[in-house]
Amino acid sequence: MLKRLFSCLLLLCALLPMMGCQQEDPDSKVIRMGGFPNITHVQALVARNMTRHGEGWFERYLPGYTFEWYTYNAGPTAMEALFGRTADLTYVGPSPALNAYAVSAGREVRLLAGAVNGGAALLVAPESNIQQAADFKGQSIATPQLGNTQDVSCRAWLTRNGIKTTLEGAGDCRVTPTPNSMQLQLMKQGDIAASWTVEPWVSTLERLADARILVQEPDVVTTVLVGRVAWLKNHPQETKTLIRAHKELTQWIIDNPEAAQARVIEELTELTQAAIDPELVRSAWKRLKLTAAIDLPGLQQFVKDAQEAGLLDRVPPLEGMFYQQD
Repeated sequence: MLKRLFSCLLLLCALLPMMGCQQEDPDSKVIRMGGFPNITHVQALVARNMTRHGEGWFERYLPGYTFEWYTYNAGPTAMEALFGRTADLTYVGPSPALNAYAVSAGREVRLLAGAVNGGAALLVAPESNIQQAADFKGQSIATPQLGNTQDVSCRAWLTRNGIKTTLEGAGDCRVTPTPNSMQLQLMKQGDIAASWTVEPWVSTLERLADARILVQEPDVVTTVLVGRVAWLKNHPQETKTLIRAHKELTQWIIDNPEAAQARVIEELTELTQAAIDPELVRSAWKRLKLTAAIDLPGLQQFVKDAQEAGLLDRVPPLEGMFYQQD
């Protein structure tokens, strides 16, 4: 299903010129960037907050450019934005980025940098009595979206432990794509036995549903920065500058955790229209490993996981996905 969706989007993008749609302007001074309302997208939240306050981080590096920020709830949606030419760069999980790279035969997406490792976990409801993978038979696990990074990690972990799943929800265990914002209520109601999700939802389920962490992968790649090939080709110098700005923003966040957390809290409040408990952010922060480095072995593992889950077929050599600076 996910691969067919991406393929249809690619076909649509290829047909846009023949349909008389307006072509993108290579001289445009507007850069459209995406991110999620998750703490694992900390660079996007901090930079978006700075832009909103007229103190833009990326704007300092590219004076004369305007940055527009867009919010997505999960990776496949962000990749649709790249394919549809409504975003130029986005922070996203590795699995959707790899899927987009694969279904476009390496033509549409390039990986610019790493962003965050860790911050994701499998949590079980307190009354579920689940202690190991075998206990998930007949149970339901929520993931943010079909084909997103946590969805792939969940399906691969179950498969490795002998638990069968299908994309249609049948099998030994039901993996149910569910928006993060709905998972707390569903767990409290007993409609799901577990959730594989990211911060701040991991800490939210711990604190408000008494959920217990069963699986945590502190070094797994959670967020990367990717760009649309056509935009990158038209803006080589801007791309080089943006990569440097991202790396220096990552280091600033590492060096200034309290200031960064304050911006994250404010931006999450703005995006979700809900009060964010500072203690929740501090708790989530401990699980994050910020890095601009690209983890090739980690990406190769995601390819293997997605293939085992039936969400990915052949993938061009991953080295071709890395953006090559002149």
